[in-house]
Parts: sequence; C-alpha cells; structure tokens
Amino acid sequence: MESEKTLHAQFIAQKNKTPHAIALRSDKSLLTYQELDRHSTALASYLLEQGVVPGDKIGVYLYKGSTLVISLLGILKAGACYVPLDPSYPRDRLLYMVRHADARVIITETALAANLEENERRLMDISALDLDAPCAPDLPQVDDNALCYVMYTSGSTGQPKGVMVRHRTVVNYLLWMQDAFALTPQDVVLNQSTFSFDVSVWEIFWPLIIGASCALIADDMKYDPALLADFMQQHQVTVAQFVPTALRVIAAAQVLPSCPRLQHLFSGGEALDQQLVNDLSAQFSGHIHNLYGPTEATIFICHWLCQPRADLTIVPIGTPIPHARAYVLDEHRQPLPPGEAGELYLAGDTLALGYLNAPEQTQASFVPDPFVSDSADRMYKTGDIVRARMDGVLEFIGRVDSQVKLRGHRVELNEIEATLRTFSKLANVVVALETAQDTQSQTLNAFYVLRENETTHNQELKAHLSKYLPFYMVPSHFIELKKIPTLPNGKVDNAHLRHYLKKGGGNMSEKTTVLGNGIETEIIKIWKQVLENQKLSVHENFFDAGGNSLLMSKVHREIKKHLGIPISIMELFQYPTVKTLSSHISKKHASIAASLKTAKQGRE
Repeated sequence: MESEKTLHAQFIAQKNKTPHAIALRSDKSLLTYQELDRHSTALASYLLEQGVVPGDKIGVYLYKGSTLVISLLGILKAGACYVPLDPSYPRDRLLYMVRHADARVIITETALAANLEENERRLMDISALDLDAPCAPDLPQVDDNALCYVMYTSGSTGQPKGVMVRHRTVVNYLLWMQDAFALTPQDVVLNQSTFSFDVSVWEIFWPLIIGASCALIADDMKYDPALLADFMQQHQVTVAQFVPTALRVIAAAQVLPSCPRLQHLFSGGEALDQQLVNDLSAQFSGHIHNLYGPTEATIFICHWLCQPRADLTIVPIGTPIPHARAYVLDEHRQPLPPGEAGELYLAGDTLALGYLNAPEQTQASFVPDPFVSDSADRMYKTGDIVRARMDGVLEFIGRVDSQVKLRGHRVELNEIEATLRTFSKLANVVVALETAQDTQSQTLNAFYVLRENETTHNQELKAHLSKYLPFYMVPSHFIELKKIPTLPNGKVDNAHLRHYLKKGGGNMSEKTTVLGNGIETEIIKIWKQVLENQKLSVHENFFDAGGNSLLMSKVHREIKKHLGIPISIMELFQYPTVKTLSSHISKKHASIAASLKTAKQGRE
C-alpha cells in the first residue's frame, strides 16, 4: 500500500480535491493540478519503460521552470529519488555527482544535453517527450522510508557529499509548516531558490500539498529587486524566503511596499541580524521568520518569529519543530545548562539517513542518541556553537570547524583547500573567509606557499579551481606567502593572516586596468560607472569591489542596453570578473565580441 507520507501521494491526494486549481505559475505559463499530475505521470511511465526501478537515483539537469517540477514529481511517482544537478556547476563537479550517485538516468533538455554527453549514463531529453500522451502506468508502491532526494553539499574531504533524505522526514516538515502557518488555497508561494538547495523543497511542494500555487521566478528576475517585486505583485505572492544577503538588497531597494499581498517573509541559510529585521519591519507589516537547519536535518529544524527591537540583540534560531529534538552539549557530549555555549546536536524523525556511499562520514556525523531509550535513535553533530536561553530558545554563535556560510551557500573551506592542493605547484594552502564589520560583505581569500622553483598567478589558480568548484567557492584573492603562520599549538594563526590582508601583502589581485580587448574595455567602463570606482582591475571580483545584487542588476541592464549582448544576470554571477565575463561572452557571442573589438581598433 502506498504510504500517505510520501511526497507524491500528498500531491495526488490534493489533486483529487482541486484538479482545476492553478498549481504552477510563471511568466510563461500556468499549469493546473490535473495537468501537472498528467505530465508527471507520463514522465514516470517513460522512466519505467527505461528500466527504472524503486530506489534508483535519477539526475535532474534542468533550468528552473514547470518542466523541472514535472520531472521531480515524475521521478518520485516512478519510485526513484531525484539528484539535483545544478546547471551553474562546473562540468567536472556534475560528472563526479553523477558517477558517485550512480544515476540510472539523467533528465535534461536540448540546450543542456551537450554538456554531459560524454558521461556513461543515459540522457533523457524531456523536451522530446510527449507528456500529453494518454497513459496509465502501473506505478510502484513506495514506502515513506524510501529516499526522496539526494542533495549534494560541500564536503570537507575535497569532494561534495550526498545527503540522503527520506519521504517521511520531508512530509513531516511540510505538515509542520502547514500546521504552523496555515497556508490556504488562495496563497501563492514564491520559488526563487535553486533546486540544488533544499529550501526549494518547501518552496515547491508545500503549496502543492494543500491546494495553493507555486510561483516560479526566473533567475534573471530574482536578482533585480524591482523585477522581483513586479513578479511578486503580478502573481500575488503571499509567502517568500530569502537568505539575509538578499534581504539586505531588498530592504535597501525599498520594494516591499509594492507587494501588498505578502504575508510571510522567511529568512534562512545565514545568520540574521536584528538591524535587518528592523529595516524590513519598517517596510513590511507581515510576519518575519528566522529558520535554521542543515540539509542533514531535512530543510529546517528550528523556527523563530522575529519582532522589531531597539536593542540590536542576536536574532535567535528559535526552538525545534515537532518530531525534532535539540541538545546543547560539551566536548564530552554532556548537556550544558542555559547560558553556556556548546555544540548543537539534532535528533528526532527529521534526520537524513546519512551520506551516500560514505559510511565513515555518516558514522562520524550521525552518532547514537544517549538521551532516549531507543538505542537505534541517532543525533546529528551540526558543528554549530549555540547557547540555550532560560526559556529554551536557542541562539546561534558560530562554527567549530571550517564550514562557513557565504552569501547563503554552505561552503567547506577544507574542500577548497583540498582542490587547491591538487595543483602541483603549491606546497601548502589555507583558505579563510573575511567579513567586513561595516558592510557585512564577505570575501574568500586563499593563502598559498609555492614549491621550490615554481611560479604561478591568480588567474592560473582561479582557472584550476573553476574546473571543479561552483563559482561562489572560488576565492577572490590569492596571497603568496613564504610560509603559513601558525600558533604555538600548530594551528593556523588566523589573526596573522588577517594582518597580511590589511597590509595588502602577497600576490593579491592586480589593481591595474590593462585591457586585452574591446569587450573588456566596454564592460569595465560599465563597472566603473556603477561602482563609482575608477581603479578597477579586469581581474577584480565584482563583490569584493563593493558590488552587491542590486548593483549587479544595474550592470546587467547597462550591458544589455549599451552593448546589445543577450546575457542573463545569472551569467554575471557565474563570471564575476571582467576578465572571466568577457572571455565567456567572446565564446558564447563571438559575433558581438568581434564587432566590439573592431570598434575599439577603429578608435585607436
């Protein structure tokens, strides 16, 4: 018998109640519950014909849109689990994930298929399938303990690790959200998160299990506050979630008053500060929520309802949701009293199964729970330092290891270091995150020691990392040192490293404006104008030069307006230096780049 606690069973039950209600909204189309059900069932039928069996892992290599949601539901109906393959990730990283997950099939589309042609897995071009064809496949029965998805996160060993999440823990979380916030069929939930982050799971599926709508915004629009607000107003969005980095841009642009139907604004993925809550509250009369939780605990596991306050205190991460338990423990895994800081351990019917094909990592992170009678119960070692108040509310303090949150992305500094160590010219490396106290802007910095008689430069190092890591994990600055400074106990002396940054020492990004071609010349003009900085380098990272998402949207408009280049704002985020962006444009839009080069030569 099909378990009612599978994600697709929840959707089907709702479809039977409201078949003609709008399930998915976008600027391109509307899709009813009945249509979404029919299309996803047709895809499930195709998958079963390809020999897919329950428990198989299916890669999904698609851009955001209704086709993506159809694919996720179709995979679940076929009894398989989905593995997100983000189109923004480097090819080598994607191929590693495909092989590591042993994906049976990869669902993709014509525009993307060529990127993965050389892999040994079967590619299924969903754009070539007839999803309107009548079919009545014999869908398999799925238990709620079956895997729903495998989500890859940054790994400390140098490779991403796949977190295995079951149907029952996903449904538990979504049912808590519904019980806590009482979504109605008239509500519209914004999906702006990429599906390689588990926040997308609730953005997409929460509305689909209660008869509401999910509004799918294109990546080009979500980074521009004005376009974002227009979309939210047009589609009558009532619920949205953003990381604090994005919320700061939204607050600065003062666009929330133009979204009168917005009732719930969720923040997660980074620490939320009280000043930002106050800034948002001044523009927004609805509810602001702070959510906390690692992928290993199924999306979010703690919640706090925020209020404006005059004193700029820490915004708590709140208390655990139903089915979850939280412990603050010392280094011996003994409970600490309220007010004392310790490591947060999570437990309950919310935990992931563990890491795919990594029993040692799973055993190290998912440990026996000694505080319950069931010896099979486990708790997850988060690596987060928190303290409990007298009322049981938890406050986040920091990390115990090398994991950081960078603009909402979970990043293991060890993974960057391990990838740098594969570059044969380097003898030693350390990667550190620097956060500006005044602007809260974040910068990744790599410190390295060369092997004897070797030389290198920033662009060579960036090119090496870009083959394996997402763009947000590539450091902005590379600083050459004679040796890595250490403390008497042998650990890295981070204070000394910060001293190098303040001095501007080492082989940091060049501050010259030497330009190699016409397209670099035109793009850096736009950068200088938008950033109000005439001393920019073609190698300088846009965000390190004072840029943010709002300013990047201005750059996007200027490039399209003055250069006529049909480029997406997502591409600007992927190529955040003039050098890398112009190189990308030269390859993708050769005729436009050539005309700009000719124009430059004509002026010389």
